[in-house]
Amino acid sequence: MMSHHLAESGGGGEEETTKSLICALNYISRDLPLPPHLFSSVSSIYHHAASSPSPRNKFTPLGGDLMGEFEDALLKQRTNCESGSRLIELYNNRNKTLIQRRLSELQELPSTRGEDLQGKCLLELYGLKLRELQRKVRTEVSSEFLLRRNCADVSNQLFDWGMMRLPRLFYGVCDPFAKEADDQFQKKRNAERLSLLEEEEKKNLIKTAKKKFFAIVLNAVLEFQLQIKATQKRRRQRNDCVQAWHGRQRHRATRAEKLRLMALKSNDQEAYMKLVKESKNVRLTILLEETNKLLSNLGAAVQRQKDSKLDAPRSEPLQEINITESDTNDDLLQGQRQYNSAIHSIQEKVTKQPSLLEGGELRSYQIEGLQWMVSLFNNNLNGILADEMGLGKTIQTISLIAYLLENKNVTGPYLIVAPKAVLPNWVNEFATWVPSIAAFLYDGRLEERKAIREKIGGEGKFNVLITHYDLIMRDKAFLKKIDWYYMIVDEGHRLKNHESALAKTLLKGYRIKRRLLLTGTPIQNSLQELWSLLNFLLPHIFNSVQNFEEWFNAPFADRVSLSDEEELLIIHRLHHVIRPFILRRKKDEVEKLLPGKTQVILKCDMSAWQKVYYKQVTDMGRVGIQTGSGKSKSLQNLTMQLRKCCNHPYLFVERDYNMCKKPDEIIRASGKFELLDRLLPKLHKAGHRVLLFSQMTRLIDVLEIYLKLNDFKFLRLDGTTKTDQRGLLLKQFNEPDSPYFMFLLSTRAGGLGLNLQSADTVIIFDSDWNPQMDQQAEDRAHRIGQKKEVRVFVLVSVGSVEEVILERAKQKMGIDAKVIQAGLFNTTSTAQDRREMLEELMRKGTSSLGNDVPSEREINRLAARSEDEFWMFERMDEERRRKESYRARLMQEQEVPEWAYTTENQDDKSNSAKNHFGSVTGKRKRKEMFYSDSLSEVQWMKAVESGEDISKLSVKERRVEKTSKRAIKPNQVVSD
Repeated sequence: MMSHHLAESGGGGEEETTKSLICALNYISRDLPLPPHLFSSVSSIYHHAASSPSPRNKFTPLGGDLMGEFEDALLKQRTNCESGSRLIELYNNRNKTLIQRRLSELQELPSTRGEDLQGKCLLELYGLKLRELQRKVRTEVSSEFLLRRNCADVSNQLFDWGMMRLPRLFYGVCDPFAKEADDQFQKKRNAERLSLLEEEEKKNLIKTAKKKFFAIVLNAVLEFQLQIKATQKRRRQRNDCVQAWHGRQRHRATRAEKLRLMALKSNDQEAYMKLVKESKNVRLTILLEETNKLLSNLGAAVQRQKDSKLDAPRSEPLQEINITESDTNDDLLQGQRQYNSAIHSIQEKVTKQPSLLEGGELRSYQIEGLQWMVSLFNNNLNGILADEMGLGKTIQTISLIAYLLENKNVTGPYLIVAPKAVLPNWVNEFATWVPSIAAFLYDGRLEERKAIREKIGGEGKFNVLITHYDLIMRDKAFLKKIDWYYMIVDEGHRLKNHESALAKTLLKGYRIKRRLLLTGTPIQNSLQELWSLLNFLLPHIFNSVQNFEEWFNAPFADRVSLSDEEELLIIHRLHHVIRPFILRRKKDEVEKLLPGKTQVILKCDMSAWQKVYYKQVTDMGRVGIQTGSGKSKSLQNLTMQLRKCCNHPYLFVERDYNMCKKPDEIIRASGKFELLDRLLPKLHKAGHRVLLFSQMTRLIDVLEIYLKLNDFKFLRLDGTTKTDQRGLLLKQFNEPDSPYFMFLLSTRAGGLGLNLQSADTVIIFDSDWNPQMDQQAEDRAHRIGQKKEVRVFVLVSVGSVEEVILERAKQKMGIDAKVIQAGLFNTTSTAQDRREMLEELMRKGTSSLGNDVPSEREINRLAARSEDEFWMFERMDEERRRKESYRARLMQEQEVPEWAYTTENQDDKSNSAKNHFGSVTGKRKRKEMFYSDSLSEVQWMKAVESGEDISKLSVKERRVEKTSKRAIKPNQVVSD
């Protein structure tokens, strides 16, 4: 019947029905209960088959028997369900059967199989055999773990857990003896347990007694500590009250000191004097009394000079003004008032420029400067015009001369003393602004100067005579015969050494009524330098440098360190002394529309040739050169030699070396030239014009060769350029349609008084020890008349002596703001600084060369003035790299000439090192220093630019002068 039902279902129904029956048969054959869903499925099949009619009636009795048996089996499954323990037992028996079957299979396997398969079968066989042993081991391990964990509990430590390790015995009817033995053993274990409990109780009693004793002791200690704390608290309260009282006193003193500092900084002298009296500070009172006497004496001396008709030095000392103690106590500002009343007492308002000025209109601050100089004239005083470079000190001086001619009828004669490099500029400015004034340039050879003497010999034939320092001393016999009404000294900081020949000549050899100094350099930190300037301006007053130092050092002779207030007070007093005679303005204060100036430090690497020379100088003090004998060249002045290594190795080779033989070598041999080779084409294409400053004329020679090889049009000016040619060179470069792209200048000769504002880019090839020299060079372009932003590029070799020079320059520029410190000036010996720096360089050697070199993209970002320029520079770099096939830009080690590695014998090397480093260690005998300027301006510039020893040249020049003087008659004029 069931099969008939399956036949009638057909399709998918037959397949599902057959699967259900087979699955049910599998469960029944394993004596397992049917799942509910399978049981319901089989029951529905059965009931459906029973209800449907069968076409085969003859098979019905047989079919009924089969289904009846199946129904009985199902009912038996439903009613006789096995328990859980029975099922577990069946599960275990089944697993044992499977394991035994697998063991027999593994044992019957033939040994002819592969080694891998045979090994796996053996491992499986051994694992099945050891199954019972593993189960026992696991059971014992887990039992021991549980036992140990329970024993670790403090509350269960007295329990006898050893019994848990004994096997559990199940006694039967026939085991009375075993049970009795076990009972005896249990009693013994109980007795031992009781004894352990008694011992533990005794220990607990002893422990409790100890705890009580220690608790009593601890309580006593705590009580004692509380007593100590209470005592300390009372003592601390007393100390706090005392300290608070002293703190309030210090706070009052500090507040008073701050108020005094604020009064000093705000220049409120009345309030400061009142606060000093209230504070009763003995040291400050002594200082104020001394400075009050000083200012009273100075005021009287200034008044005497104003009343005098001729400003010539006199030998009598200052007449001291007797100020009693009562007067001092009543008014500590009496000296200051007297000093102030003696200066600029006569006022004259200047509202417009003189009509003689035809070259243009003066700016407002220039008219203020003219009014200040006129006030000096009216009060019979001298002064220093110290405006920052580029603000037109020359024009203001010319306006003073024009004003005196026009309004005071002072026709002169006026003597203008300036560096030789700026003489053409003075002549051009006079011709431009006041062509009606008779201004003569006194320069040239002996014949030319004789012609000028004859031309200006008569009085009233000239108004202004322009000359330079050298001729002031050389032609003193002629120039001192003239009674000069006004002497104007350009670059007046040359007079800071009162022992120099120029200062002595001007003070003692010339008759001068009025003096005016022009300088763009701030007053340096030297008491003697300050006195030298004041002595030149006011020789009646400041006639002894010893007295000047004693004025400000005597109050503090017994104490080295000074407080900030004392330093500021002395600085204020010294500034008060010099302030009436100095006028200084800065560009950012008076010239708001002047374009900005940006300084960019461009660092570059050294070539292999430079590094070889740099190492030779630091190690041996000599370098290898190309000579027939194969010897090296010994060097002096190691710092200068290191700077030459940073610039170019060609500075060491002989002059007959063919630099044009290898055009690329002149670029690849120097890191700075390689950087210039990338920078200059970009600046030229962008339409910028360049001023390049260097301190070495030999380097300028190499730069000339490079510029000619690259077809850059340029001009050159250094110490050898004649005076009449300098004005022509400036005119050619400053013309509106000038074809010249670059101007090569030496820092010493070209950094003074030149107007080159048609250029907007300045390149400092090698920095000067004195940052003011570089500042003056930069201001050749950044001055009145400049319409573009000025970009200054300072080239520095990474890790070399140039970085030390740059750092020292920054330090020197940083102390310019604080001029004077407590009567002494905050400087150390320059020679000592350089000696220590040289020692450090020798120790460091070449270890840091070439570190932290900027990439081409970074250099383009620093050099570009706009985003368009930056991307143009980037494209030019890419084109250049493709053109050069991406080769190395700097010379490599294998390309360095072999003769550059030339070294000397070991004995010579030790002697050379001993001789050259003696100057560093201080073991060599110090040379005698000479402070007289026996060198001329041209000779001095040449010596500095070529790196020669100036002291040796001075000695040589003095010997020549002595020899020549013996041969000259007493009444003969010394000239060229």
